[in-house]
Amino acid sequence: MKRWLPLFLVVLFLCCCSHPADYTIYPQLGRIAVLPFEPICPGQKEDEITCAFSGKIIPGEVASEAAQVLTELLYRKLEGNPRFLLVPPERAEALWAEVLAEHPNASAYQLIAEIGRRLGVDAVLYGKVFRYRERKGTGFSVVEPASVAFALILVRTSDARVIWRGWFDETQKPLSENILALKLYGKIRWLTARELAERGLEKVLSEFPYLKNPPEEE
Repeated sequence: MKRWLPLFLVVLFLCCCSHPADYTIYPQLGRIAVLPFEPICPGQKEDEITCAFSGKIIPGEVASEAAQVLTELLYRKLEGNPRFLLVPPERAEALWAEVLAEHPNASAYQLIAEIGRRLGVDAVLYGKVFRYRERKGTGFSVVEPASVAFALILVRTSDARVIWRGWFDETQKPLSENILALKLYGKIRWLTARELAERGLEKVLSEFPYLKNPPEEE
């Protein structure tokens, strides 16, 4: 038996190395508040997730209806799930005003966490729109295709830690350039920005760990 032990250990090591773990262990959470999407602010970089809630946008890059459209699509996909508290835009705006006034030097994540504490939830899902450009043309012929980029982050209220990030950045390409995109686009035609955003949300939410395991009822 002893002479086979080294060989067994080598085989075990190789098996472990050839099948690395492809999962992340996320903390258990109860209720999650969902805030409306916020558009990018003037001068803001793509890696900056938030800014003072002002409703300002970068003309030409983020259409005026972008945040409202993405919020509507996100809420529609989450409604009916008892885990999520969908915060109405007017309530979210009031909360942003409160926490910004009371904590002017806090980081973006601390502000989001404070909103979560006031709502009595374990975490907050927050979205940012970085690009939302409508197509120029029709479903069969375009001068410029739709282009959408947004991020979602999940901030834990207890420590303002970001425990999950989702990102979508897509400018529709002709299928002749990328046949693999057919699954994302869903059809052989040019999508509107809303259609592209909806497919992007479906893709991002398919990787969101807290949709799969709703909290147990007490």
